[in-house]
Amino acid sequence: MSASVSSSRPVVLRATARHRVGVRYEVPPASLAAHLPDLLVPDTQDERAALSLVGVHLTDVRVLGIAGPGLRHVPAVELRAAVRHPPTDRKGTLTLQAYVPRRLVAWGARTLYDEPVAVASMQPLRRTSDDRVSMTYRFDWQGREQRLRVERSRAGAADPPAATSPAATGGTWRFATGGGPLRCARLDQEPGPVRRADTAHVTVRWRAAFGEVGALLADRSPSAAWVGGEGPLALRWRERLG
Repeated sequence: MSASVSSSRPVVLRATARHRVGVRYEVPPASLAAHLPDLLVPDTQDERAALSLVGVHLTDVRVLGIAGPGLRHVPAVELRAAVRHPPTDRKGTLTLQAYVPRRLVAWGARTLYDEPVAVASMQPLRRTSDDRVSMTYRFDWQGREQRLRVERSRAGAADPPAATSPAATGGTWRFATGGGPLRCARLDQEPGPVRRADTAHVTVRWRAAFGEVGALLADRSPSAAWVGGEGPLALRWRERLG
């Protein structure tokens, strides 16, 4: 199916991404491929596959044009893989596990997009000073606090390598399977600049929070961390692939 047909599909969700931060991990492609559904392969760079832990605060959320009181501010944390669909050469991300604090949002993501989204109490915290900005996403799972914190100097930080930017914005396509046929949805966005972070602190029980694929990251350090990639986005109705 061509991109022009995809772009004519109705928009299901509109929102504005704010306070987006993330860390990128490099893993062997074969290790990641074992956790991907049929028809998807890792989108590699320099013969390395990528997993990213991303935190974002969605505001002005509208589903099918409707804005409910529980949708105005929706923080989320997700572990996602950079993937490619060889038959169409589409590139994007596969959400392996996500967490949100709203039951309605989790239900909608599971029902409309077949994405694995769980409900967890969450506390996003942004702190600023004259010279630094930090953003922390904390969520509770199985009685333990999980934490992603990224910090950046206000001045002097350069843009990250080009390889990091798609991980920050999520690319054009979001893939999902939900145990059934592979589906994808086009993500339209014009994100703002992505900046390299100075430091990142990740305190996560990987296997407990993200299962077997999370265990791949238990002894790894991030290869990159970033802030930015913010702005309006629109997620279109899903398509079936294969």
